[in-house]
Formats: sequence, C-alpha cells, structure tokens
Amino acid sequence: MPADAYRLIASEITAMEALMRRSLAHADAFVDEIIQYSMQIGGKRLRPALLFLAGKVVGSITEQHIQAATAIEFVHTATLIHDDILDGASIRRHLATFNVRWNAQIGVLAGDFLLTKALDLITQTGKMEGVRALTQACKQTCEGELRQIGRVNGFDMSTEEYLQIIAGKTAPLLACSAALGALYAEADSATTERFQFFGQKLGLAFQIIDDVLDLVGETDTAGKTLKTDLVHRKPTLPLILYLQKATEAEHKEMLERIRRNDFDAASADWVVERLSESGTIDAARKTAQHLVEEALEPLTEIEGDSDVKQALKELAQFVISRKK
Repeated sequence: MPADAYRLIASEITAMEALMRRSLAHADAFVDEIIQYSMQIGGKRLRPALLFLAGKVVGSITEQHIQAATAIEFVHTATLIHDDILDGASIRRHLATFNVRWNAQIGVLAGDFLLTKALDLITQTGKMEGVRALTQACKQTCEGELRQIGRVNGFDMSTEEYLQIIAGKTAPLLACSAALGALYAEADSATTERFQFFGQKLGLAFQIIDDVLDLVGETDTAGKTLKTDLVHRKPTLPLILYLQKATEAEHKEMLERIRRNDFDAASADWVVERLSESGTIDAARKTAQHLVEEALEPLTEIEGDSDVKQALKELAQFVISRKK
C-alpha cells in the first residue's frame, strides 16, 4: 500500500486489526489456532483502506466504519481460504494454505466461520443498507466464481465476456468497500454511487493484474502458488487476447499444449513465453491501466479532502503497479 495512503489511515487500520483479534478469539484452543491462522494469511488491507479513505474524503470515520472494514476483511480472507482449496494452492502469504496445513474440510469451515463473523459485525453497524451491500457483494462473488468454473476450457471467450465474469469476482467487494466508506460517512446517494463505480472499475483492474501476475510473477515475491489459472485451464485476458490475434496454426498449437493431460511446469513456461512474445501480457496491463483511468473520473466530481483524494489516486495506481 502507498505510504501516504497508509499514513492517513494508520490509526483506523490499527483499530480494525484490534477488533479482528477480539472478534476471532475463541475459548477452544483448536478452534482458536485455526481462526487466528487466518489473520496471518489475510489480505493487503486494500479493501479496508479503500473504505476508510472513501469515508475520510466526505466525512469522519466512525465505529461503524471500523466494524464494516473488519467485516469486509473477514469476507475477503474467507474467499482466499476457499480459493486456495478450489485451486489446490499450497502457499499463501509465504505460509502453507489451510488445505495443506490441515485439510480442505477445515479450510471450508474456517472460511464459513469468518463469513458468519462478518455478517455479525455488519449487522452491528445498524444500517440495513450496509448489510444489503455486503450480502449482495458476497452473492456476486460466488456467482462470478461459478461462472468462471462453468467456462473452464472456454478459450473462445470474448474480451467482453471475460470482463463480465471478473466483474463478479474481485470487483464486488472493492466496490462495496468504497460505497460503505461513503455510506457510513453519511454521504448522499450520488456520491456513494460514484465511489461504488470507482471500486468496481478498480476491482476489474485488480483482477486483470492478478491474472498477469499468476503468469509472470515470482513465487518468492508473490508469496503464493502461481500459474494455477493455466493448470486449471481458466481463460484469462492475456491468453484470450493471444488466441484472438493468433494464426490458425498458432491457435491450434496453443490449445493443444494447454489441453494436454500431462501439462506441467515446462508447458506453463512455454505458454507464458508465447504470450510475452506476442505482446498480449503488456496489452492486458494496458487494459488494467485504462480501467483505473475510468475509475478515477468520478473522483473529480466528488467534493472533499484533496489530500485523501490524492491518496485514493495513489492507491488506484498501486493496484496496477504491484508485484504481488
């Protein structure tokens, strides 16, 4: 996270993490060990940061913001745990995933536990609009994952369909984060909708960069298992763009390589090399940059603290420049 952005919300992040610890403490030693482990593999605090900065642009941070940010971070961590099970990943934040350290059963239940904690916290804010927004984001995220699974091996996918699918993955929770920041700061509906648009576009850019990093990232830097999209034959933007511009022979060779039953690390490296040489990885990055530019447009229409708005812009640029 950019240093200036973190500096503006350091006390709020600290308060949120304290609430996380209090909420997750459990009297049973085994349950406590499992749930506390989730805090170590959690996210970059991007979603809480977005929520707090949106709130600070238009008003003051309240206890409702702290509760909502904690709820969102619990939901995000739950999705990470469940994603690792679905992908068969072994590393997350340089640590063993739940399915490796324990097993998939415990991972599923740990994720479900965090989701129930999130619902408990968001209801404590006392705003039904907040409850509806978070539950809707959860629903959309599940729908996005199901749609993606339904299109495994669907390499004929258009760019538009790809964007529709990822609009239901990372984007809903980022959109919800920005909108809740404004909502709990008592912003008007137009302002809240602008922040939601900002978060939605930012989420699309985030997912595209995630897809790129899954191909070209370094495991030591990313701290997680990479190239899982290729292994599971998930269409991602660099590959979709490659197939759209490939010759008939290149198209056939690429699909034959990806669909082989003995697809391995060497095969994945071959695919990445073809994508890099074709320029489609760079093209995907440019698409993410364009989405960030679209995300930033509504900020010009929002009146509020200019320093905090600048921090939001830096946060948006961080999304596409990150290495993990």
